Amino acid sequence: MAAEPAESEYTGPAVLSRGTGPSVTSRSETIKFRPFLSLNGIYDTGLAAVSVGPNGEISTVDSFGGEAEAGVYGYKSWKRTVVGLDYRGKYRHYSPHSYYDGTDQTLDLSVSHQATRHTTFMLREAAGTFTRGFGFSNAYWLVDPLFANVPRDQLFDARVNYLSSMADLTYQKSARLSFNLGGDQFLVRFRSNAFYGLTGGRARGDVAYRYSRHGTVGVSYNFNHYSFTKSFGASDVHSVGILHSVRIGRFWEWRLKAGGARVETLGAARVELDPAIAAIIGQSVGIQAVHRLNYVPDVEARLTRSFRRASLEFSYARGISPGNGLYLTSVSETVDVAYRYTGLRKWNFGFDGGYSSYRSLALTLGKYRGYHGGAGATYQLMRALHLNIRVDGRQYNIGRLVAGGSNYDRVMYRVSAGIAFAPGDIPLALW
Repeated sequence: MAAEPAESEYTGPAVLSRGTGPSVTSRSETIKFRPFLSLNGIYDTGLAAVSVGPNGEISTVDSFGGEAEAGVYGYKSWKRTVVGLDYRGKYRHYSPHSYYDGTDQTLDLSVSHQATRHTTFMLREAAGTFTRGFGFSNAYWLVDPLFANVPRDQLFDARVNYLSSMADLTYQKSARLSFNLGGDQFLVRFRSNAFYGLTGGRARGDVAYRYSRHGTVGVSYNFNHYSFTKSFGASDVHSVGILHSVRIGRFWEWRLKAGGARVETLGAARVELDPAIAAIIGQSVGIQAVHRLNYVPDVEARLTRSFRRASLEFSYARGISPGNGLYLTSVSETVDVAYRYTGLRKWNFGFDGGYSSYRSLALTLGKYRGYHGGAGATYQLMRALHLNIRVDGRQYNIGRLVAGGSNYDRVMYRVSAGIAFAPGDIPLALW
């Protein structure tokens, strides 16, 4: 874990409208590029493919297996440029259920360059492919996964691919006043035809004013456009928000974005035709264009606590999401907490957990509610060799729309244990 920067080098709290990433003015990126390799035994329960059994219900299996993971993470700093990299690739094999064998790959890349005294450019990339996930337990995210529209809350263990490209230009007019303009392009694709792929874009901007050494206020505007594969129509989202970030004492930091969003959705729906019309055209149902206009809150808040050898973060968000492949444009709500501790000589502990929900604005579906949590520990056997163990779980529910309707629950767990090789003085992170 990176050491806390000195008080004299503190550059003020970041604002939520700009996401996260390395800064050329911060000296907290002390983690140099660090490779790692791990071998683990795993036990997964509740594995589910996109299929149904002979009884018409979704079937699940439990299986033992093995997993190999390799990657590299860290920062490289020059006088005006900082490059951050977090790559993780893994391969799983199950016995006897080899159908669920596969590979997961994730990449976060961030490049920040101070072109002039007042101007900074930042390019960020988030890409990956995976089939099995338990929320965001990664301790070294260079890009906020919610900000980058990284897919989460998947319904099955099926392949999903994502790519998100973000570009920012920040103009620091004075020591107190700054302007930021940004643009993003993102897409999500599923191997299974049962889900809707996403193509989206975002234009955003904000103005931030640092009213004191430890406090910043501002305003932001975002325009999002979502379109989906296999689906007629799209969604346009305009949102505005008030920003406030403040450092409380030496260790606490609070960040808030509060505002609202206007959501305009154009789609298609099946409708029952009048019997007289049905008798003429020979069909009982038709397709009708549907236009919906909604106004919803857009709120995000984070509270973080930095210790010498630990970190704690609480986060909450309520706003508009492009969904998870079934719940298209939706009102989403997420609550997350994460804690990391490296205070003991050879031990490293951590846990994370959270809640998420979706209420679709485009489709008539019951509400999605999901919970996830995990905890783990590593023990340093030798300078670069670590023993690690982790337990994760996830449960989600899709509620009934009407009395007697379907109500689907799924529960899944994972236990993993093994060894990892990671040279360096910093304790091995939990992931």
